[in-house]
Amino acid sequence: MEHYIKPVHDYFLARKVEKDSGVVTNSDIRDTHQLFEVLAVGEGRMIEGVLVPVPAQVGDIVWVQKHAAEGDTPVDLANVGLALILGSRIMAIDNGDKPKEAL
Repeated sequence: MEHYIKPVHDYFLARKVEKDSGVVTNSDIRDTHQLFEVLAVGEGRMIEGVLVPVPAQVGDIVWVQKHAAEGDTPVDLANVGLALILGSRIMAIDNGDKPKEAL
């Protein structure tokens, strides 16, 4: 899938993925997060003169907060399954079956 959107600052462009992790969770927990595949990342944000990069890289599968704050939900771009998401909403990076030394 080609995309021509370049995120800026601490935003990243992602595509929502459905993944069966094999973990049994109740619906309350399932409704608190979403899984996304990172397609592009912005350069990061400045904090006290230091550039802090987005904590994920292209290709990562990330767990993102859902309903973190009013008006801070992922923006669906033209109903094509792409979203611009604030990097600080990343809760975890799903490393799948990577060996421990790769983490």
